[in-house]
Amino acid sequence: MPDIIAITAATIKDENNEVAQTLLEQGYLLAIHRALTPPSRDEQRVLLGEAVAVLAGSEPFTREVLQNAPALKVISRNGIGFDAIDLDAATDLGIVVTYVPDAMVDAVADMTLGLLLACARRITEYDRALKAGEWRRIMGADLANRTLGVVGTGRIGMAVARRARAFRLRLVGHDPYPNPLFTEELGGDYLPLEDLLEVSDYVSLHLPAMAETRRMFNASCLARMKPSAYLINCARGSLVDEPALVEALTTGKIAGAGLDVFADEPPTPGSAGETLMRLPNVVASPHVAAATPVTAARMGRAALANILGVLGGERPSHVANPQVFERGTR
Repeated sequence: MPDIIAITAATIKDENNEVAQTLLEQGYLLAIHRALTPPSRDEQRVLLGEAVAVLAGSEPFTREVLQNAPALKVISRNGIGFDAIDLDAATDLGIVVTYVPDAMVDAVADMTLGLLLACARRITEYDRALKAGEWRRIMGADLANRTLGVVGTGRIGMAVARRARAFRLRLVGHDPYPNPLFTEELGGDYLPLEDLLEVSDYVSLHLPAMAETRRMFNASCLARMKPSAYLINCARGSLVDEPALVEALTTGKIAGAGLDVFADEPPTPGSAGETLMRLPNVVASPHVAAATPVTAARMGRAALANILGVLGGERPSHVANPQVFERGTR
């Protein structure tokens, strides 16, 4: 019987795409999650029951889920983040976890600047007012000669910084691993986080989700920001203490926020995330920063290459749990 490959990525819902067609042509059977919402635990159990690989979305892969997938050899994340995957469990079970770090850089950087501009120039407020029949000419904020704080200067943070230079924003950055190009190419200055928050008119987050960064942007951090400042997050919702952000936004401690990501997605009814979505000084989008046709195709090809590489006995370039090769793969 041919091997089965499961597909749960949100951008692939049927066989009418390049990734699925490639797998079918190579003789694999496909188990595709066709719903618009992420698979539930029970749906995962069915999809992964006999699968040798999964081209995965952002849904959680717990130890229990992985233990119920005895044939699974590789989880190929169709994106850059792998924080929802229990890497220890995957390593214990000999499952390789791969990710795609480069494909979405431009799209996410574009979205970051889009949210920043929408916040600064109050574009969504104008739009809502006009559609309600109101001709309200309210003042926006400038970008030129203001300061952008880039928290995390990896691939996406650097792409955002390069775009920001075109708007004549002054750049300051914070990163435990400074990128020399941030200073040498872009003229940015690295600062301690506390200092960055105090001088920035816009703060953009580009950190990975991990234990050290969970709720890193808490009430203390938000209190250091200017009352006129805006927080932009196209990275991970877990970076922000959402109740603290609600309080900061509703009491005027900061001016506004542009959010593409939330702690729970979609936010649960009555949660701080749901409140954030509805605040008038928040520009919100449903985790779609990478949702462009070009980016989706690029991510799919890269995630597919990771699957075929592992199944072919190769070691892909971007493995989240490299120790699995030392301890033994399935």
